[in-house]
Amino acid sequence: MGRYQHYVLEHGNPPPSVYAFAKELEIGERGFFEHFGSFESLESSLWEEAVRETLDSVRSGEDWAGFNGRQCLLTFLYAFCDRILDQRSFFLARFPRWNKSSGQPPKGLCGMRVAFTELADEILEKGMSNGEVACRGAMTRTYPLGLFGHFLSVIEFNLADTSSKFERTDAYIEKSVRLAFDVIGTQAVDSAFDLFRFLSGRSWGKSD
Repeated sequence: MGRYQHYVLEHGNPPPSVYAFAKELEIGERGFFEHFGSFESLESSLWEEAVRETLDSVRSGEDWAGFNGRQCLLTFLYAFCDRILDQRSFFLARFPRWNKSSGQPPKGLCGMRVAFTELADEILEKGMSNGEVACRGAMTRTYPLGLFGHFLSVIEFNLADTSSKFERTDAYIEKSVRLAFDVIGTQAVDSAFDLFRFLSGRSWGKSD
């Protein structure tokens, strides 16, 4: 997968065909198709891997087991944004953007969504056990997708962020997580106003 990323960054686009890419790697097409069905599935694996590696890292921390749901989400989001710094150019070039009007994330993010949903379920279980998250019957089943949508908004904000040390991303994570937990908890007005005030009049991620 690293060779594919290198190719995209060197040439500005994916290879014209699997045949051309396999030839450059000096392998047969079989060597590629034994692992991936297409370049799209390869990229999907990269997005999923970024989530799973971040999860493995934060879960290995000695404090993780004692975190509440909000702390788990904050820790993961900060860690994820830090991890993808090593692949920022590739994310900028190839990460799928979510067309909100479609109602569903891009198909290329299915693996990433599955991986993140494992975290979302863990967060919601913690939240319901300690009162952070309100159980609202059928609506509760929409929480994982809502949290995934929030996760994608963090990635989008981070990729647009030009502030020093990505300070605006850190602020966006803090304020949006507070709002998310107020929405799935008991109150949202104050947090919504705080986030709106932070974003109003400025392009996402742009420094002053």
